[in-house]
Amino acid sequence: MTPGLDARIDALSRRFNEPAIPEPSIRKWLGQFEEEDRPAALLLLEQITFHTYPALIGESRLLHGKLKAALSAAGFDGDGLRDVDFTREFTCKSGDIISYIYRKANLIPTADFKTVDRLVEASAQEEEGRGERALVILDDYIGTGSQFIFQFVARSPEDIRLIGSYKRVFLCCVAVHEKAIEKGFLLRHGRIEEVIRLEEEQIPDVDFAPDEKLFRESLRKVDWSRIELVRLHTDVSILSEENGSLDREQKRIVERFLNRYALKGCEGATSFLCGRHAFFYGAPNAVPAVLLPLFTRVEDFTVYPDEHYTGITSQIIDYEMGDGGTCTIVRI
Repeated sequence: MTPGLDARIDALSRRFNEPAIPEPSIRKWLGQFEEEDRPAALLLLEQITFHTYPALIGESRLLHGKLKAALSAAGFDGDGLRDVDFTREFTCKSGDIISYIYRKANLIPTADFKTVDRLVEASAQEEEGRGERALVILDDYIGTGSQFIFQFVARSPEDIRLIGSYKRVFLCCVAVHEKAIEKGFLLRHGRIEEVIRLEEEQIPDVDFAPDEKLFRESLRKVDWSRIELVRLHTDVSILSEENGSLDREQKRIVERFLNRYALKGCEGATSFLCGRHAFFYGAPNAVPAVLLPLFTRVEDFTVYPDEHYTGITSQIIDYEMGDGGTCTIVRI
């Protein structure tokens, strides 16, 4: 490594301040590339906003402040949360971690956090539903919004009933990509077909034809105007014009690097989003795929049924850097 790169690596290591990503791991990751490409690789890595555990504690408090303001503005008890239920989309995913951190950071009683299954059961037993209450669904990162729209909602009549039983629903998230925000806008304006077309474009390995009728019918059953997004950060593509942290030439350098290298064995990721946020327990698969081995992320690509996959199999893929890893960086 050149002295200039060494100083940048040292600065990154101090900024990440994460035992799971020590300086030797950063150097090992950079060492996989041609020497001429390492400055571009480092420029890409420097774009990542890394959320450490201490940082997430502070961010959870800031996010909670925004949520309380949104709840109060909608007529709920933003301070005492007496008419608010908390949950997360899926069990045993990153939503569990952020829910724990959020609850601890804001001193929210455990009883206020309920599983979706428990809430679904309660809504089915109560004739009046939860019509005067608010439901808060926590997450750390929303990329395309596919999991919430096409798994949590479109494939589950119980979840549609649950959402409809609350007066308002708040999606509360640390960071949300602009692509998910775009889908939310379209849904609120009844543009269901456009949302389905976007999903097909973004996830080309899935055959949507068998489920398009279901998607249309299900998504039209939801009053999307009652679902509000509360976020701390808006994520944009590293290569987007909206990303002001790189100039045009730097974006060209990063884009050329991304086009030159790819990861074999990591099909199915939404790395086309070129997201900029990673967490101490791993990076969303919205970050450029070439970064995933460094952050050691386990992703579950079972959002869609096995039989609908056209290019990959529905499975859990472990992104791991090293000799035993499942993803290999290759030069194109």
